[in-house]
Amino acid sequence: MKINYLFFEIDYKEYIKIIILGIIEGITEFLPVSSTAHMILVSDLLNFNSNKIKIFDIIIQFSSIIVVILFFKNKLLKIIKYTINKSNNKNISFSISHIIVCLIPIGALGLFFHRKLEQLNNINNIILSLLCGSIALTISEFLKPNKLIKRINYLQAFIVGCIQCLSLYPGFSRLGTTIFSGSLLKINRCLIIEFSFIMSIPLICSTSVISIIDNIKLLKLSDIPVLITGMLTTFIILMIVGKKCLLFIKYKSLKSIIIYRFIIMTTIYFYFK
Repeated sequence: MKINYLFFEIDYKEYIKIIILGIIEGITEFLPVSSTAHMILVSDLLNFNSNKIKIFDIIIQFSSIIVVILFFKNKLLKIIKYTINKSNNKNISFSISHIIVCLIPIGALGLFFHRKLEQLNNINNIILSLLCGSIALTISEFLKPNKLIKRINYLQAFIVGCIQCLSLYPGFSRLGTTIFSGSLLKINRCLIIEFSFIMSIPLICSTSVISIIDNIKLLKLSDIPVLITGMLTTFIILMIVGKKCLLFIKYKSLKSIIIYRFIIMTTIYFYFK
């Protein structure tokens, strides 16, 4: 059965699949569980077109960026004002220049090696990354110093950027590497998570644009309404559960997340093997 939408005639099953994927993406995006691993597993279970899922993974990032901007708009405005005025505001823990310093290592690696990094997107690497990421989160649970840093300096920003390079491996989780780097540097978890999300705005925008340019040949005109549906679904889910996810990763123990990552890793291993 086919339905008409945005002047295109498309099989309704495609919409059901993309809505399911949008829901999964929305739920996992703000949790350190690796949305990439979930997309690969669920898209294979749904027998979703491999080219479409590749484009979907790229386009869907813009939904998360819009939500991040909406959630952190007050913080963003304060940082911009602080950077422009050069005022000594003790309530500001980092500036735009700290974000730029953080972006240097991961940005350089992603810019010059993004095509080679795409080759890492295979099941064996995802399983290994899920394992290593789970170990990193476990270490973070044990590293809970009494005194936590509440302002980020340039050296710490650079180190966070270096550690975030691990997230270029699919399955590691950018958010997971953020929490791990924060625990190693004794930075307050709320602060390092806010820093990570705000830093992700220019990072994801730039990498998504590069990926779109590289994969533009895979995009068909008839895919546009399906992708729009997926973006809207992800956006709605993120708006519903996003703040709850943020509160969870900021203040709660990550033991349940670690256990869940091991379950997903085991499921992917036995499913694809």
